[in-house]
Amino acid sequence: MQLTEKVAIVLATYNPNLEYFQKQIQSIKNQSYQNWICHIVDDCSQIEYQLAIQKIIAEDSQFIFHFHNQNLNHYYNFERGLKYCIEDQRITAIALADQDDIWYSEKLAILLENLRYQQAVLVHSDLEMIDTKDKIINHSTWKFEGRNPEKLSIDLLLLRNVVTGCSVLFCTSLMKDILPFPPQDKINWYHDWWIAIVAFQKGKIAHIHQPLVMYRIHGLNNVGVTQDAGKFYRELLAWISKKFKITGNSYLVHRNLSKAFYQRFPQELDNVNWSNPFDDKNLDFGFKILKLCYKSLLSGYNSEGIALRIWVLKVLLDLQKIRYLFFKNNNKHE
Repeated sequence: MQLTEKVAIVLATYNPNLEYFQKQIQSIKNQSYQNWICHIVDDCSQIEYQLAIQKIIAEDSQFIFHFHNQNLNHYYNFERGLKYCIEDQRITAIALADQDDIWYSEKLAILLENLRYQQAVLVHSDLEMIDTKDKIINHSTWKFEGRNPEKLSIDLLLLRNVVTGCSVLFCTSLMKDILPFPPQDKINWYHDWWIAIVAFQKGKIAHIHQPLVMYRIHGLNNVGVTQDAGKFYRELLAWISKKFKITGNSYLVHRNLSKAFYQRFPQELDNVNWSNPFDDKNLDFGFKILKLCYKSLLSGYNSEGIALRIWVLKVLLDLQKIRYLFFKNNNKHE
């Protein structure tokens, strides 16, 4: 492939395991497509890690290390990294990297070729799962989790993200809609979920079933993987493991993400059927979640368990609100 396009890689770090980090760096150096620049965006690691990172990348001019004095958490750290990419007008596509994975040498070449050939705005691939010793746990994260990304629609994507950040490559044309990230007081959704939502809204997402990343599974992952994630039985098992504790947090996450989407793309409100009780009237994943549950089950998106959980939580929160108002009004009359 001709090296006509420059790719930027955003690699976010925070007190990395140096053995894993060195393997990630080497896998980036080994890419068959070599017209890239890598921004290592450090989220205020301890000084010994900063020095070690600098030593690992040494004098390699394709790596640029960015120190920061404030810890923002990974969500805002990736946002910070993306801002470095838009400073170079020659960059046409952006890839994201975690600090502990391993890329296959053809990763950038295959993603870039498919991005252009399929006229997509974002492309992502399957991932192999490896353990702390680089041993393969499973050859397909998509099959393990029951992901069917071809079944994507914007409402199903708002329900469940099936696009993993370290597997993506996307066009810089998306940046004007991706940035700034929607603000969060508490980090409830991740950078790759937001980027996937924007990409689907603005164009085509291409899916590569070939694993191009060795995705490391260990106890310090920000996001792990779950077999058959999103299915009814898996959600029930998770609820049992939490001793039936109900916080309502997952409903609030989806509600807030839904509102962030409509705020960024207000034209989508024109597509809401305000007379249909199953449409998103209040932009809060209300009754529409039942429709999504059926749609997920019918299409094979495999997220109907998540939909049912959110609906149950919404009902319980609504009942709690009604109960509060009832007692409040009764106290006023006494």
